[in-house]
Amino acid sequence: MTVALGIILAILVFWAIVFFHELWHFSFAKLFWVKVDEFWLWIPPKMMKLFKDKSWTVYTLNWLPIWWFVKLKWEEYSEDARNGNDSLISKSIFKQMIIVLAWVMMNFLLASMIFSTLFYIWTEPLAINTKFQTTTKTKFIPDIETAIKSWILNIDWISLDPIKWSIAEKSWLKSWDILLQINDKKIQTPEEMVNLVKYSPWSLIFKIKRNNNELTFNITPVWWKVWSYVWYNIKNLNKDFKYKYSLKESIREWFIETYNESKLTVELLWNLFIKIVKPNNVYERQEAVNSLGWPIAVWNLFVTLVDEKVKFSVILLIAAVLSINLWVFNLLPFPALDWWRFFVMLINSVVIFFFWKKAIDDRIEQLIHVMGFSILILLSIFIAYQDFFKIFTK
Repeated sequence: MTVALGIILAILVFWAIVFFHELWHFSFAKLFWVKVDEFWLWIPPKMMKLFKDKSWTVYTLNWLPIWWFVKLKWEEYSEDARNGNDSLISKSIFKQMIIVLAWVMMNFLLASMIFSTLFYIWTEPLAINTKFQTTTKTKFIPDIETAIKSWILNIDWISLDPIKWSIAEKSWLKSWDILLQINDKKIQTPEEMVNLVKYSPWSLIFKIKRNNNELTFNITPVWWKVWSYVWYNIKNLNKDFKYKYSLKESIREWFIETYNESKLTVELLWNLFIKIVKPNNVYERQEAVNSLGWPIAVWNLFVTLVDEKVKFSVILLIAAVLSINLWVFNLLPFPALDWWRFFVMLINSVVIFFFWKKAIDDRIEQLIHVMGFSILILLSIFIAYQDFFKIFTK
């Protein structure tokens, strides 16, 4: 029952976000008298045709319940579509750009309304980012340093985890040892330990707390390292921590948070891309591939949320973050995505202004669009396989 409710909740949230995303394409197309050939409910292959409205738009139900899609006239190249007065290409470049990028305002407004409402009422952070190193600071997904400074997390010194066969392990350090001080200097952060070891070629006295006993060890760094992982020893999570602002402050904070969450998403995508394309080691690439998840991983997340009976505010926060992810994803310059189509329109308009012809021919543009869409479908299938594999082997 929990699994079913979680999947239904995930589908409803995801449907709402993507539906309003596509609704703005649909609405502006209708506003500028561009024919909408088809409104897909989910992704093909086609299951059945539902109905046709007065403007001859066909509403189709498909088999893959992970997306919605608006198909405008001229999505498939033909002379009739190219020359018709109701096709996308027949409209001014300004109107074409508005139709293609109409979703930006919707995704921005949806996330902003959720953030501002929760900031005004009160809400807690969604999660602590303990996995990825980022420079962007957010309130709803703070990194460990931000969480500590904000008193979301309470820490008790730092923990050690010696690498196997390392000088740290040979010096009798063990996993989960709590480091109190080095050479009579109290250590409060991982950076303090790293810097102290890095610039000290001589033997160091480590004062350790282990099972309520205090021990000391003499350790001489090798190549300016003791070869041990180090992180904050998290004592507990402050469950009473809440964000709550006045109405004026909420409006300011939602703008900052929406910007920062968008920037964080871009940063995470870029780091993921670098780790896959140019990893420092084979494990980094594998870790990056394993971190891919969509949409089945999202369904599994909602199953967990239902099982833990989380507050409705948490569901709203996740919806806002998903809306931002969709926004940023569509800004990627990849064929079949909205920003790519906007980019082609922009390039063509500039070239037409100076040379009276398009930089990218209509047939070539449509071919690139179809190829890009096919790649996205294959990528979705691959990630779905990854999601299934991770869930059933967990």
